[in-house]
Amino acid sequence: KGDITWIPLSEPKYWQIDIEDITAGSYSSGTTNGIVDSGTSLITGPSTSIIKIALSVGAMPNIMGQYTIDCAKVPNLPDLEFKINGQVWKVPGKDLVIESAGTCLFAMMGMDIPTGPQWILGDVFMRKFYTIFDYENQKVGLAEPN
Repeated sequence: KGDITWIPLSEPKYWQIDIEDITAGSYSSGTTNGIVDSGTSLITGPSTSIIKIALSVGAMPNIMGQYTIDCAKVPNLPDLEFKINGQVWKVPGKDLVIESAGTCLFAMMGMDIPTGPQWILGDVFMRKFYTIFDYENQKVGLAEPN
């Protein structure tokens, strides 16, 4: 905890990094890529992957392309783990939900970007880790807060 892990950019234009694996429960993405983006509120990924993850935890799609989940299920949600540069970065299941006015929104959304990154690690990911954008050296630093 507290030590900065530096991750080289695979594509500097969008702060894109290589991701060795993303897991949640029985889901595993295998090798993929993503961007670390403070301009995106949720964690987004390929629609087919997000559907698998959402349905496996009991989240149901709504007409906005997002998912809601029974708030009583939140304490039992599996962690979402990102293996990046040899290290696992864990977002606890309870942090994958945004509660507002008694509704629980599953904080993952499908987004298919044909020529761009597969995943966007937005605010839901970034609020768990100290994040440093090193433009000059084309890398991103992540650290767990003490």
